[in-house]
Amino acid sequence: MAKTTKSSYFDNIESDIKTNQSTLSLVLGALIILVVGVLIFNYFNKNKDANLGPSQTTEGDVAPEALPGKYTVKEGDTLFLIAESYYKDGYKYSEIAKTNNLANADAIEVGQVLEIPKLESEVAQAEPTVVEPTEAQDVKIADTADTEATGGGNTTIWGPRIETNEYTVVEGDWLSTIAARAYGDIMAYSKIAEVNNIPDPNIIEPGMILKLPR
Repeated sequence: MAKTTKSSYFDNIESDIKTNQSTLSLVLGALIILVVGVLIFNYFNKNKDANLGPSQTTEGDVAPEALPGKYTVKEGDTLFLIAESYYKDGYKYSEIAKTNNLANADAIEVGQVLEIPKLESEVAQAEPTVVEPTEAQDVKIADTADTEATGGGNTTIWGPRIETNEYTVVEGDWLSTIAARAYGDIMAYSKIAEVNNIPDPNIIEPGMILKLPR
């Protein structure tokens, strides 16, 4: 009778050990699956974030082919990178700064919403249409060419001539077109920039009064 009791006691211990081992195996298995799942999630999430570099448009940002529109500044953005993303030319950042009235092109903040303008081709860069004049038009065309070359007349292809020593900037003005209207030479913009202490000739604002040296 004592032997049977002793045998049953050890059988119970062995059964408990097996039960505990089984439970421990299940717990360890669950932990391993959980850890693997977390690692996989972090891996794919990291790769997803890595694809979103500076100036990458996200949902809510205007697409380059749908300008004008809005863009929300991201971490690591600069106006140069944003311009590069939209115009394939980072040096056109001044257009974004001008549209958003940014006094300091380097001072943009994460979350700031910028207006991204659609750039029109400059008149000076447009390819002129060649029209063969008729014999009756020859004299008139020659006279017009002489007038533009010598600075005569009241208008130019860039707008009304500027004959005063000062000019107030209006919306849509460029230093190059102001120079063309004042001197008949778009490259004379550098002279205006120098006299008026303008560090970046691409940035002028409506209402600014420019001195025009003669």
